[in-house]
Amino acid sequence: MLRILFDIGLYAVIVIGLVWGLPRGLSKLLKTPYPMATITSGSMWPILGEGDLVFIKGVEKSELKVGDIVVWRNPQGFTIHRISRMNEKELVTKGDANFNEDAPVNYDSIVGRTLTLKNKPVRIPYIGFITIAASKRIAQ
Repeated sequence: MLRILFDIGLYAVIVIGLVWGLPRGLSKLLKTPYPMATITSGSMWPILGEGDLVFIKGVEKSELKVGDIVVWRNPQGFTIHRISRMNEKELVTKGDANFNEDAPVNYDSIVGRTLTLKNKPVRIPYIGFITIAASKRIAQ
């Protein structure tokens, strides 16, 4: 019985460590307070699908270029779209599946750029549906 309680306690510590420690560790490693994001719409189809979990890397303004997929803050939360145009003061993004560009975004609203490997965003398909379901549950 003591062994079972020890095992349950050990698993609880591991799960808590992952849930609490992984985002904190990724924040330091990727240099952004928001190291992960969930795709909540089909606006970036086919490169990113709804429910994909992506990793976000903090970047300086000078590192950004047209074609990068960036995450930026807006009044409703965050948007994850591709840079279509940029100048010294602001940039314009557009979802790959959208017909229209977004309103211009100031550089200080940029959270980061999607982490890429071989020029493709690093993503974990479907795992983001957990976040989507949880946020809908909390909103009720």
